[in-house]
Amino acid sequence: MNSIWNKNLELFKSRFPELFSIIKDETGGSSSLSSQLFTLVTAKNGSITAKEGAATLHSLYNPEREAMNAVSSQEVASKSTCVFYGFGLGYQVIEFCKKYPSKKLVLLEPDPARLFAALEVLDWSAVFAHQQLVLALGCPQESVLSLIEDSSRVNVGNTGVSDAYFFDIPAFTAHAAAYFAGVKEIIKRNQRKNEINAATLKKFGRLWVRNSLRNAGEICRREGIGVYSGRAALPGGSAFSLPFLIIGAGPSLGGIIPHLAELKKRMLLVCVETALGTLLKAGIQPDFIILLDPQFWAWRHIAGLSAPESILITESCAYPSVFRFNCKKIMLCKSQFPVGQYLENKLGLDLGDLGTGGSVASAAWNFAHFCGAKNIYTAGLDLSFPAKETHIKGSSAEQTFHTLARRTTTVENFTASTLFSANASPAQNYLGEKVITDSRMKMFAWWFEARLAACPEVKTFTLCPQSMKIPGIEASSLEQALSLKEVLKEKEEFLGLEGSKPADREEFEKILKSFPDQAFFQQYPFLKEFF
Repeated sequence: MNSIWNKNLELFKSRFPELFSIIKDETGGSSSLSSQLFTLVTAKNGSITAKEGAATLHSLYNPEREAMNAVSSQEVASKSTCVFYGFGLGYQVIEFCKKYPSKKLVLLEPDPARLFAALEVLDWSAVFAHQQLVLALGCPQESVLSLIEDSSRVNVGNTGVSDAYFFDIPAFTAHAAAYFAGVKEIIKRNQRKNEINAATLKKFGRLWVRNSLRNAGEICRREGIGVYSGRAALPGGSAFSLPFLIIGAGPSLGGIIPHLAELKKRMLLVCVETALGTLLKAGIQPDFIILLDPQFWAWRHIAGLSAPESILITESCAYPSVFRFNCKKIMLCKSQFPVGQYLENKLGLDLGDLGTGGSVASAAWNFAHFCGAKNIYTAGLDLSFPAKETHIKGSSAEQTFHTLARRTTTVENFTASTLFSANASPAQNYLGEKVITDSRMKMFAWWFEARLAACPEVKTFTLCPQSMKIPGIEASSLEQALSLKEVLKEKEEFLGLEGSKPADREEFEKILKSFPDQAFFQQYPFLKEFF
């Protein structure tokens, strides 16, 4: 056993020297962990197997055959990545590496001592020789998802947890049940998000394609937001970072509106399109407006409005009328939809990626982070229904209720429908009070929770304690925000930055003539039905 241990240890140190230096103390300086953690027994075929308490980790008859059968299923073969929740002595992991040398492999184990115990018993040469191996030892729960997403990414429409198989054997996870339960919940949420994205593609795919093609020429007319990357640290790249205020259309925004004029002197205001009407009525033009939804109803939120001091950030898939909005200027971010992505890549454009998160508020937060903000405030980001209200009064959504109301279909009918149409459930706000939320907003809240955990260098605050409490977002008093120093000069410098240059017209016309080509459908085969 000592020879196996020494061989495995050398292979580990050679393959992952930095990781080994971090966790080497878990060995205790000896090769006796396996007998401390497991009861080692001899299987019927002569191989070593193990028990932990009353649980048998591997077959008592033929652990190698059991492992081979486990990794040989069609479901495993169809995925590009496999994730092991724990691994026992490693029989399944070893067989997987022998059978699938080119697949990505993630080994998740919160207790590094478990790995060292396994290295005492079995030869892990095939594992440490596996080129696509990721060892996630002692990895925080909130970091697991991003690790799997990065490890599994292969192409649009088949990425992340959707293209991963999870080996979930109860005997391997019982020692850290709470840890693995938390990880599984995070994965489950993300899988639900992917299901929603797939359903959205099926429902709106044709709209995305139509809008993208109608707006394709905007790539040659609009600047990209890439110029703002990291530039919130002003002036001259000093340690100072401009604060941002993300403004949503939640009911709690009402208490902040009277103070927005003063807050605008102290931070950059980034407004989601649903809140714009309310701000303009109060005489406030935000510095930035974010509108990324391709649907007609997103355009309706800003239709008929005018904000000549504001910069509108949108993307090429937006409803075409968006590009006629009266504002200081319209800038493009990277498209999240295939047609726009393909054209941008062919033209070599880097417009600035605001990512996805399911809501325009998440894109607004991403924009602040993209700009290099270290302190991000939010207002009206309720993700719930404080006092059973759905939107700030005067918002475009609330006005739509009044427009559509009839004697037999009142505003209260629309409000009730919104309140209870997506599995309403209780949550807690920053005051310790109960508020009503639903499954959609819980999904958005989870996105913020995961995103904030992945960006510990950024502090996020809410000015509205009535909002649903989101881990990672702290409550801040309005007085504290108003005590920040004025940054008018720094804001003027930031807002005066010129965006990245639009695409070359001649090159664009050349590419558009042959679009869609075979290369496009090879990359996005699921879009064939929309052409």
